[in-house]
Amino acid sequence: MFKLKKIAFAGLVILALVIPAKATLVNSNSVFQDGIEYYIQTNKSVYDLGEDVEILYRITNLGDEELYVQGLGSVQDFVVAQEEGQDFKEIWMWGTFNVPIPGPTVLSLQPNESAELSDIWPQLDWMEPWDLEDDVQVPPGRYRISGVVNRVEMVNVDINIIPEPSSLILFVVGLPIANYINRRRRG
Repeated sequence: MFKLKKIAFAGLVILALVIPAKATLVNSNSVFQDGIEYYIQTNKSVYDLGEDVEILYRITNLGDEELYVQGLGSVQDFVVAQEEGQDFKEIWMWGTFNVPIPGPTVLSLQPNESAELSDIWPQLDWMEPWDLEDDVQVPPGRYRISGVVNRVEMVNVDINIIPEPSSLILFVVGLPIANYINRRRRG
């Protein structure tokens, strides 16, 4: 019975730690470089498994001259990468699936003008395999969302994806039950 109380207490501690971590309203980062502000934001920093991630990426020209960037494909883009040890592996890219016609594109901003890009990442790995029918839910872990210009990372934020609370509750409740059944089989 004492072990059951310990397990139940541990489960409550886990839930108490998860709930405040998810209370973060906005997760953002801003970088200033050469008169340009690069800003990226997600609606929070901790997500349940399968929950949509809202992303906003904004570039603001704070300089006195026009910002003009030309490239192939989407010039302004954001990328989601999954943490793998010390590195991050790209798993989702806005421009790959949202540019209607591949080819030359331009980002032009007058002084004090902004360009915004926003979308929802549904926590799917779209990079492998390249068949959209085989997209899979990403596992819990740490992910980096980066705002890029011509495939150069300018600003990023990290998010964490955790198992949904109902999974934690099932684990906390199921462990003592499994322990009880195991003891009854032995006895």
